[in-house]
Amino acid sequence: MDESLTPKIIRIATRKSPLALWQAQMVGQQIKKIDETIEIELVKITTSGDKILDKPLYDIGGKSLFLKELEIALLEGSCDIAVHSMKDMPATIHQDLKISAILEREDFRDVLISNKYKSLNDFEKGSSIGTSSIRRICNLKHSFKKIEIQNVRGNIDSRINKVKNNEIDGIIVAAAGVLRLGLKKHIAEFMDEREWLPAIGQGAIGIETKKNNVVINNLVEKLNDNETSICVNTEREVSRYFQANCNTPLAALAKISGNTIQLNAMIGSLDGQQKIYFEADSSIENHKDLGIKVAKGLEAKGAKELL
Repeated sequence: MDESLTPKIIRIATRKSPLALWQAQMVGQQIKKIDETIEIELVKITTSGDKILDKPLYDIGGKSLFLKELEIALLEGSCDIAVHSMKDMPATIHQDLKISAILEREDFRDVLISNKYKSLNDFEKGSSIGTSSIRRICNLKHSFKKIEIQNVRGNIDSRINKVKNNEIDGIIVAAAGVLRLGLKKHIAEFMDEREWLPAIGQGAIGIETKKNNVVINNLVEKLNDNETSICVNTEREVSRYFQANCNTPLAALAKISGNTIQLNAMIGSLDGQQKIYFEADSSIENHKDLGIKVAKGLEAKGAKELL
């Protein structure tokens, strides 16, 4: 990069949660590996999703509530980049913004955290599990009907404390956040990835920028992990096809082996009575077409009726 175009400081918009701060700090460290002279400033923002914790996300507007204020800061110029969990990113974002980099993916699976039980199969009738995810609720209602589901939101550490304090028998969360915060010791079970497909983009961190900020984009694009980016964008095609939102029990996972990419996706009913799966593969260069192919495969099996 031309030294005259190297920014002296990069302001990173982030939520204030411990996990969000960890992710933003990690991005800052990666930027400094490219150019150690760049100063990093964290712009800590409390989002609407962080303020309203007593209601499920699907009742108050969905995961976009974690993004809105960060994107406004980007558009208004009070920050240079915004760092997000890709599972929180809608399939379509503001026309003046783009995802300039997706970092190497952490473990994409969901995990059970429980002091009382080692597996969901061990839960007794009437035992309680905490989640506010429609996808996870669908899975629980489909396969573990005897477990009582409670709405639990908040930072990962605060949710884990509810388990430690015996306020609830277990919670289901993304493995990535637990591992990034060094809390692996609390994991009782990793969920099977084929039966319990993860959220689209789960485990991956995305960096959002303004399209017209060429200098920042040229720098940030160096952080992109090509394999992760291809997989996450393939999964996101499924979401885009169905115009999915937080009220859609939708999951997808793409994996690359050699020059082949495989995509497995699921759509379920809100009551958990039905789950439809479809899987296909293609060459990596046709990964966008693969996402649409799998979405149409779900549609042919009745996905639209479930939605």
